Amino acid sequence: MKKDTALLNDLWAHFLIKELIHHGVRAFCLSPGARSTPLTVAAGRHPLAETFVHYDERGMAYHALGLSKGSRQPVALIVTSGTAVGNLLPAIMEAYHDHVPLIVLTADRPPELRDCGANQTTDQVKIFSNFVQWQEDLPCPDDSISTSYIGTTVAQAMSRALKEPRGPVHLNCMFRKPLLSSEPKSSYQSPPMAQTSLSLGKRLLEEKDMERIADELAEYERGLILVSGTTEVHDLETLYGLSRTLQWPIFPDIFSSVRGGGRGYGVIPYYDLILKAIGAHEDYAPDAILQLGDRFVSAKLTDWIASKKPKVHCHVSPHADRKDHTHCVTHRAQTDMAHFLTHLPRFLSGRPPSAWLKDWKELNRLTSKGVSSYFEVHQEFSEPFLFHALKDAIPPSAALFFSNSMNVRNGEAFFVPESPVGPIYGNRGLSGIDGNIATACGLARGCGKPVIAFLGDLAFLHDLNSLAQLKDLPVKLIIVNNEGGDIFHFLPTGNQTPLFTTPHSHVLKHAAPLFNLPYENPQNLGDMAALLGDPSPLLIEVKTAQGQNTAIHADLLSHLQEISARVGAC
Repeated sequence: MKKDTALLNDLWAHFLIKELIHHGVRAFCLSPGARSTPLTVAAGRHPLAETFVHYDERGMAYHALGLSKGSRQPVALIVTSGTAVGNLLPAIMEAYHDHVPLIVLTADRPPELRDCGANQTTDQVKIFSNFVQWQEDLPCPDDSISTSYIGTTVAQAMSRALKEPRGPVHLNCMFRKPLLSSEPKSSYQSPPMAQTSLSLGKRLLEEKDMERIADELAEYERGLILVSGTTEVHDLETLYGLSRTLQWPIFPDIFSSVRGGGRGYGVIPYYDLILKAIGAHEDYAPDAILQLGDRFVSAKLTDWIASKKPKVHCHVSPHADRKDHTHCVTHRAQTDMAHFLTHLPRFLSGRPPSAWLKDWKELNRLTSKGVSSYFEVHQEFSEPFLFHALKDAIPPSAALFFSNSMNVRNGEAFFVPESPVGPIYGNRGLSGIDGNIATACGLARGCGKPVIAFLGDLAFLHDLNSLAQLKDLPVKLIIVNNEGGDIFHFLPTGNQTPLFTTPHSHVLKHAAPLFNLPYENPQNLGDMAALLGDPSPLLIEVKTAQGQNTAIHADLLSHLQEISARVGAC
């Protein structure tokens, strides 16, 4: 009986991994554990499986998240039972909200060891509850159950992970001891198993729906095209052509391919600073909005739209989920983005050059000039200056990662490349500061590019043990150290701000020798730029003063507020 149990564990785990490979999974991220031995060994044995091992389940899961983002492919996670499973939750929550397809394989005890005090056993059934697209509690391997059950179950999991909206799925796998057979797998005959092929397809709008949207948009001259970082525009010329046809400006989120694409027709990359400078100015209130993708980093943008209440707000996305926290959307369209951008102009009549678009371009030009002139005078190595100046120092072959908190906000406001860069990534599903180092490492493996990651000091400290993942990866971590939570100076905490900031006296450079990593502390932009060309791993620390960031934002905004007076009313 023990021999049969071990062989069945081998067999089921083998088929499970084989079926995941059949459906396109290649990367398997593992954290060591005894109960997951059958799955781990099966992944290690498969010639097409690429394995990554990290001792910390939380860091491993974020690595998988970055790997899936960078490769645009599903990635599998394998962990043992107990708290190992719980440590996956933050990354799974992020993946769920950011539509990243993770295939979560958790090992579990058999039914007779559940709810009876057995060691390392807890209730793992539906443990991720609302944060996975689908979940299944697999029985212990049993020769009375057809192995085709494994095939159809994996196919079901993959279909749920890959259909829009994409996201994580969970297979909880029970195994009895003995966990692994001492005999090689070739010593037993594998039973035949039917394989399921998936053809998920894409949703396309019918012509009548496309025409209806075009008619709604064409009614208004004062419109905006918003491009989120959650949707990729592969052919930027189609988007620029739409802007030219409608004579509407394009507002590109920091994570959008449009921002990384450099200059383009109708693109207004400084929209965040412009909106802060013009305030409630009614001359720039839009009547219509075409929103491509879901969310935006700029809180000012969403607040401004909510206050202006445009007559038409059309949200286009590959899924049908409500992504509308200001409750302004009047039209929601689920469709393939490339098809939409290619076909919508067919239902539109072109407009001649408009004063509306001309004025937004002028606002952008004056803001760009104002930012540049400000930093020509204020050359101190501040956070806003860093993001403004580095746009010209990023190697074109590198991908970028902005951690949450002030880094992504400074990036949104000041990182405006003139030439194509990127792609640009971040964890904005839930905008947490955990797991950022691990995500950047996974991105480097997934996208096959050197990664330059901007992290705050607290995000760095929060994921310190993931520095072990940097070995042999082309990842440069730029740690902006303002000694603890400078973002809270921007938030309405009143005189309670000291309760929110978390000052520390940690010497960050000491982390480098602990993980056998090189470290640099550049004192000026030239020294910093010289460090970015070499793709080898490196910790770069930039020290800034608490409160300096807030003061520069306020001073610069005052410097820019005159721009609205220079542009004629639309």
